[in-house]
Amino acid sequence: MILADRLLAFLHDRVGFDVTRWSIVRIATFAVAALVVAGIVVEPRPGQRDDQALATRQVRNVSLAFGDPRGFDPTPKGKNFKVAWIGGSETQAVGPKTRAFIPGLVSERLGRVDGKVVSTDLYYLDAIRLLDEVSALSSALASKPDLVVISLNPVWVLNDLAPQQWDYLDGALARGSLWPPSRWVLAASFLSPGDVGWRVLSAASPPLVGDRFEWGLDLTEQTSTLSFLDVVQTPKSRATGLAALAERRPVDFWASRFASSRPTKDLASIQLNTIEREVVSRSSLNTAALQQMFEMVRTAGVPTYFYVHGINPTVYAQPDARDYVDQLRAQLAAATAGQTTSSVRFDPQGLQDRVPPTKYRDIVHVYDGRNEAAVLSTDLCALLRSTGRQADCEAP
Repeated sequence: MILADRLLAFLHDRVGFDVTRWSIVRIATFAVAALVVAGIVVEPRPGQRDDQALATRQVRNVSLAFGDPRGFDPTPKGKNFKVAWIGGSETQAVGPKTRAFIPGLVSERLGRVDGKVVSTDLYYLDAIRLLDEVSALSSALASKPDLVVISLNPVWVLNDLAPQQWDYLDGALARGSLWPPSRWVLAASFLSPGDVGWRVLSAASPPLVGDRFEWGLDLTEQTSTLSFLDVVQTPKSRATGLAALAERRPVDFWASRFASSRPTKDLASIQLNTIEREVVSRSSLNTAALQQMFEMVRTAGVPTYFYVHGINPTVYAQPDARDYVDQLRAQLAAATAGQTTSSVRFDPQGLQDRVPPTKYRDIVHVYDGRNEAAVLSTDLCALLRSTGRQADCEAP
């Protein structure tokens, strides 16, 4: 404060500067003007799309690299029939005979809609959670799609253990949180002033503020070798014997104590325990997020299809698993009551009893997604035709 007082006194004596109630306004005005000018001068830095291994000509993952606050880079709409598909790893089919995004298999069956080629932007994130899907939906609706499809993972859709996985998407979440007031619940729970500030300033200067992730990567690459400390060139030798045991022991101890009420070893059983936790938690926050997604698509006026991914039939045949899924369906039905319309559809029953049996890697990930694609394409064709669209809907 002493330095600030001296600086203000110096400015007052030399240039007649006085601090008034409008000082903050002047500072903000000059700052925004500088950002706008910089945004015009500085070249934009497009992000790098993540995980393009399963992309095709008609379907591509538009998620940017993990950590990029822009989140997604939707393709221009063009003359195609544009689909925005939001989901996580359950939208993949990776097996001996099939390696594809399930949305890609669906696009093949849809053919053309109103004579236009179907082009699908996949908003894909590993371990995506419900709040991440809200962020993705905000970005998707801004790209003006013709159809929105949202996959709800039964393990996480109403689970209060992890309503959000990727908080770097909060800037995208801030995009659509201003109005209506019903969206303020999630905004107050998850957004920080920095998230809102980044959203506002990135709109004023996209290349400078919005593209900060790419600028940060360049700066890190150029400065990562700078250090005031001596750099050890020789790698540390690998520990053996008792030294290796000493390094592992803390981790082994933690892993041996961190177990659920029903300790299991296989992934499917762990996921089943997570569903058990989900139906017990009865999370109001996840319900609010789900209802906001329905409100967003109704407000946007875009035909939308929500669906719940099925679980492994072998697991589903177990009485406990069937009971958990039935409870989840009841909770989803209660959470979405009154949220659907003729063009916004959701069946809490999901795909569970409608898809012919297929092999699963665990409780939710399939090896071959063609059976799911057949059911999904049938539902989407019915939705499109009910809204006056002409869809080919022919099996490949």
